[in-house]
Formats: sequence, structure tokens, C-alpha cells
Amino acid sequence: MLSNLFKGVVSDVAVRMLVNYRHLSIRVLKIEAAKSYLHGIRLARLSALGLMRIVFMIGLVGGGVLLLHAGVFILLPWTVKAKAILGLVLGTAYVVAGVLLLRVAMDEKTWLQKSGCMKMLEEVTGPPRES
Repeated sequence: MLSNLFKGVVSDVAVRMLVNYRHLSIRVLKIEAAKSYLHGIRLARLSALGLMRIVFMIGLVGGGVLLLHAGVFILLPWTVKAKAILGLVLGTAYVVAGVLLLRVAMDEKTWLQKSGCMKMLEEVTGPPRES
């Protein structure tokens, strides 16, 4: 009788330890999956930054097109000062618009939210569930 009682207690303790171990293992697995996912997002972001550099080079070509604008300004029958002011305003507007668009496109928080990574991190780092 005591033997069966002892076996029951030991088996109950073993089952509880295994259940606890299972929950811990699942949390570790989720953390590793989140790390891999973050690494993938980081690589995608770096690839996008490389693409943006290429776009910047294309922007330089666009700058050449802007020089065509300068040629047109020379042909306009305005004073030199008025033409220069118009060129400065247009050039500043192009630069500011480009910088703002790049900044919005490459924001790390935006990438984390759009990829669903924030939700995964909240699940992994949230409070443990009791069973």
C-alpha cells in the first residue's frame, strides 16, 4: 500500500516536472524563432537600404534632368536674381521631399510593425501561462 502511494507521488511529481519543462521548452523555442525572424527582418531592411542607395544613384540621374531645368531658366526672360531664387526653391523642395520619404520608408519601428514582429515579440516576452 505504501509502495503504491510512493509510486503515485513520484509519478505525480515527475508529470508536473515534465509539464513545467514542456512550457519552458516551448518558450525557449519561441524565443529562438523570434530571433530568427528578427534576423530575417534585419536582412530585408539592409537589402532595402541597398536598394535605396541604388535609387539614390538614379536620383543623381534625375539631378541631371534638373540641370535641364536650369537651362530653361537661362532662357526665361526674367532677371537673373528671380531665376536663381526659383532654382533654389525648387532644389530645396526636391531635397527635403526626398529626405522625408526615405526617412519614413526606412523607419525601424515601421518595419517591425508591418512585418508583424512586434506582435511576436509581445507573445514571447509576455507573462507565462499557467496550465
